[in-house]
Amino acid sequence: MNSKIFQGKVEHIRLKPVRHAFATPVGFMAIDLKELPLLDQELKGFGFNRFAPVSIHEKDYLSSGTQSFDEKLAPWIATLELTENTDSITLVTNPKWFGKSFNPVSFYLLRDRQENLVGMIAEVNNTFGDRHIYPLRLETASGIHMAENNKQFHVSPFNDLEGNYQFSVRSEGDALYIGVNLYKKNEKFLITWMEGTGLPLSTKNLRRHYLRHPFQPWLTLPRIVWQAILLKYRKKLTVFKRPEPSHPHSILNRGSS
Repeated sequence: MNSKIFQGKVEHIRLKPVRHAFATPVGFMAIDLKELPLLDQELKGFGFNRFAPVSIHEKDYLSSGTQSFDEKLAPWIATLELTENTDSITLVTNPKWFGKSFNPVSFYLLRDRQENLVGMIAEVNNTFGDRHIYPLRLETASGIHMAENNKQFHVSPFNDLEGNYQFSVRSEGDALYIGVNLYKKNEKFLITWMEGTGLPLSTKNLRRHYLRHPFQPWLTLPRIVWQAILLKYRKKLTVFKRPEPSHPHSILNRGSS
């Protein structure tokens, strides 16, 4: 199987208006969407669209509703107008652990029949309950796959909507790196990335990871809140009020019923 479980880290470096940096150990999965039914059958403790200690539910991703991943992703992939058909899609995410998870961002890596990485769908969730989709057509140079997109969605209360993102992906063997940098007026404001080394997604490796990190799903939001406290009260950064999501790619809005 192609699906893997990763051990790695997430790093954030804020360069302006003040410097602030932190790193967090993290585990995540890279799941070949075609393999989900097989993983559901063969991986002990893992469930697809059903309760299990570790589970993936299609209703938790992209638009609300019970459509399949393929159905939900199809219109976003179509916007990229890729020259080659997408042959495989890998979901990079944190699954639910006893029903609990929060993914600030999940990535869908799109590959053609030659296994070239040609596109990426970034699904961004903020702590306010909103969700936004960035469909990205990747260009490749020296083994790095890159894309740029204007910022369209409110994430951190310490950044306004000004600027543009530069996305980068490196996928080599068992190593995976995904970076997102924020630029404003050609100046780099924020550097973020996640990286890790993958192991086969087996029952043994799944059990080993969650026994080693049993509280990871419960720590994500407290860690975000702690960094916000430091930025507000120690670094004295301006707080920007959450704007009502208005971009067409913002598909979930906490204020809508």
